[in-house]
Amino acid sequence: MGHVDAAFMDVLLQVAMPQLASFNPQELANTVFALATLGHNDAAFMDALLVAAESKLSSFNSQGLANTLWAVSKLGVDDAAFVGALLVVTESKLRSFNSQELANTVWSLATLGHNDAAFMGALLVVAEAKLPSFKPQELANTAWALATLGHKDAAFMHALLVVAESKLPSFTAQNLANSAWALAVLDVQNATFVVALIQRVAASATDFSATELSQLFQFMLWLDTWQFAADVLPWLLTTCKQVWIEEIGNTIVSHTQLQVCDAVRQLPGCSGAISEHLTDDGLFSIDIAVQLPGGQKLAVEVDGPTHFLRNTPAVLNGATHLRNRLLEARGWCVVSVPVTEWGRQVAKGKQAVHDYLTTVLGLCG
Repeated sequence: MGHVDAAFMDVLLQVAMPQLASFNPQELANTVFALATLGHNDAAFMDALLVAAESKLSSFNSQGLANTLWAVSKLGVDDAAFVGALLVVTESKLRSFNSQELANTVWSLATLGHNDAAFMGALLVVAEAKLPSFKPQELANTAWALATLGHKDAAFMHALLVVAESKLPSFTAQNLANSAWALAVLDVQNATFVVALIQRVAASATDFSATELSQLFQFMLWLDTWQFAADVLPWLLTTCKQVWIEEIGNTIVSHTQLQVCDAVRQLPGCSGAISEHLTDDGLFSIDIAVQLPGGQKLAVEVDGPTHFLRNTPAVLNGATHLRNRLLEARGWCVVSVPVTEWGRQVAKGKQAVHDYLTTVLGLCG
């Protein structure tokens, strides 16, 4: 039914909370799955539910494990310890997972921004053997998830694309856009699949949402860096470009970015640093652009939490890696100034900020 009566749900959860310890694994998994489906997030209840669930994870079946992780990701619950515990149990039961459960697990981890390389390696071994049974959405979601996490596995992606190509006629517009974007992020240069994918994109050209058009434009920009001559419908390319440029025009400059820009201008040779500088082709707005006396172009990107994996906050996610590669293709050396690290340096004082920026910008040597 999908109906949410907030007042009723609050009363129901108040009654249920003291009884969570007596819930069996299926009841715990069903409860968190239902809450996520309804979009009802009660932080206190979720905390109590995850405590009860963690103590019984070893008794969860594959569906319960996959549904619980999916629910946690849908509700945006940030509990790395619980996710870690769930992955330990999940890894021991991966061979019992069906295609939907495998795909949902990878998608959930990407949505959470949680990458465990060892776990992903084990999951992909199992998933590769079951790829023929994956539905189009499961194939596309898996590719999107790996790209989002920046997790590269050339052999797995090759196997996935072989299966995906045979099922392209059944791909929706969203499936096509997610797959195209994943190829760009992971830099998978598979000409045969790309040609087939572009043909399907052309056949579905009127079905894409704004988000999907943006994904497709990044795919097209990546094709340019690969020097791949793509036969894309001119009007579709124009539409994708318009959506992309509109997104750039909606950029909001943060206070932190202005702080960093001011500090960069204090460094030798950087007095001309520009905030929100458009690249020559007008396709990218660089947070802080610096042209050094020797002619080198530095793109200083002030990156907030959405640019990093959540469980390893020093590691850039796939989307940010693609941004950097596309800027580098335009002659810019890209350096990242994480917002969290900037805050730590500011707290130490001006000299610390000066030394930090000197080191960071020096990475472009």
